[in-house]
Amino acid sequence: MSASMFTILVPIILSFSYPIFLEAQSGHLPQDELIALKEIANQVGKKDWDFSLNPCGNNSNWLAPQSLDTPLYTNNLTCDCNFPAGICHVLRINLKGQDLQGVLPPALVKLPFLKTIDLARNYLSGTIPPEWASMKLEFISLTVNRLSGPIPKYLGNITSLTYLSLENNMFTGSVPPELGKLVNLQHFILSGNYLTGELPKEFNALTELIELRLSNNNFTGKLPSFPSLKNLQILELQASGFEGPIPQNISVSTSLREL
Repeated sequence: MSASMFTILVPIILSFSYPIFLEAQSGHLPQDELIALKEIANQVGKKDWDFSLNPCGNNSNWLAPQSLDTPLYTNNLTCDCNFPAGICHVLRINLKGQDLQGVLPPALVKLPFLKTIDLARNYLSGTIPPEWASMKLEFISLTVNRLSGPIPKYLGNITSLTYLSLENNMFTGSVPPELGKLVNLQHFILSGNYLTGELPKEFNALTELIELRLSNNNFTGKLPSFPSLKNLQILELQASGFEGPIPQNISVSTSLREL
C-alpha cells in the first residue's frame, strides 16, 4: 500500500513544486548593462531610476503602469529574459513626457540587445550621437525635443530601422542622401523642423515606406512624385515648402489612404 501511495504522490508533488520554483527565479542584467543604465540616466538627466531594485523585476519604478491621468507620460524599461542562467538584456526604453533636460545618451551603444528607444516629449538637446550608428535599433522616436543642427549622415548606417521620428525639433540643412540606405524603414517622420533643399533622389530606395511626413519645413524645388514608394498609405506634405504643380502620378500607390 505504501509503495503505491508513493508512486502516486511523487508526480503530484513535482507538478506543484516545479512552477513555484520557476516563479521564484528572478532574471537579472549583466553588470555592464547596469553600469550602462546608470550612464544613460546621467546623460538624459533622469534622476528617479532606483538601482536598488531589479530593472527587469517588473516593479513600478522601472515598468510603470500607464495612467489615464498622465496619458503623455511613459516610464518603461522592458527586458528580454529568455537567456540561459537567468540572464536578461534590455530590449526597449520608453521615457516619454518626463521633461528630461539632458542629451541623447551615447551610452545607449552599451546595450547590445536594445531595439527600441522612445524619448518623445522631453527637452533633450544636441544631436544624435555617432555611437548609435553601430547599433541594431529598429525604433527611434525623438519627437518634440530640442535637437538641432544637421541630421547626421551616419544615421543612415542603422539599416535595421523600421520607425524613425525626428518630428518637432530644430534640425536644419538638407536631408542627407545617406538616409536612402534605410531600406527597411516603414515610418519616416520629419515634420516640424527647419529642413531645406530638395529631397535626395536616394529616397526612392525606401520602398518599404508606409508613412512619410514632411510637413512644416522649408524644402525647395518641385513636389516629388515618389514613383517607387508603392506601399505608401500616409503622405503628409502641407507647409513643406515644395512647389507645384502636383505630379499626376503622386497617387501611384493604390494603398494611399491619407494625403
